[in-house]
Amino acid sequence: MKKYLPTLLLIFLVAACGPVAAVPVTPTAIMAPTFTPIPALTFTPIPTLTAAAPTPTFVSDPPNTITMDFIALLCNAKWSNGAQHLSACPPSNVDRSSGYAMGVDPLAVGLPAGTAALLTVPAWNGNSSLFLRYPSYNVHAGDRFRTSVLCRVALPCDVQFALEYYDAHGKYQPLFAWNQVSGQAPTVIDADLSILANQNVELVLVLRLFHALYTDQQDNGIWIAPHIYRAGGI
Repeated sequence: MKKYLPTLLLIFLVAACGPVAAVPVTPTAIMAPTFTPIPALTFTPIPTLTAAAPTPTFVSDPPNTITMDFIALLCNAKWSNGAQHLSACPPSNVDRSSGYAMGVDPLAVGLPAGTAALLTVPAWNGNSSLFLRYPSYNVHAGDRFRTSVLCRVALPCDVQFALEYYDAHGKYQPLFAWNQVSGQAPTVIDADLSILANQNVELVLVLRLFHALYTDQQDNGIWIAPHIYRAGGI
């Protein structure tokens, strides 16, 4: 009997304790990261100008003293935007994003009836300029370039008007420049060309865009009756 005692004791202990129960493990849930969305950028649109530009005062020279009329010769000029040549006086139904010029009804651009006006619009496809290169002209002492320049009424713009030229050797030269912004009074120009006296030059009307901040075609530059005047006529 004694020799069976340890065995019986072991059986008794196992029976008393019973099977060991497994402890369930609850997995910790993995939380997905959360992000605060970046707020969309908002832009305040540039308000459209509604104030009319002041009407320029401009005295017309007698016809017999005008030796070059830039509007009358517009279609004889060579057009360019600085990167490519353009067709002069193209039909109205063609793409004009490379820049263009045209004579306009003065009433349509806020000017008095009968005012000769040349509308110039620089390229808005990346070049931001317009060059109108006129036929060769022999400058006399006392010749003067006369016009008034302004931005188009109710459209924002920041541009530079310029008169430049090609000399007799075909070299491009600066001459005069006038900056103009929206709402500014028209700039009256009466520039002496005597520094070019006795030279044959190809004069260039230029419009350059300073800040490409506005939508297509808004940086309109208007030249009022651009011409060369000579006292006593030709």
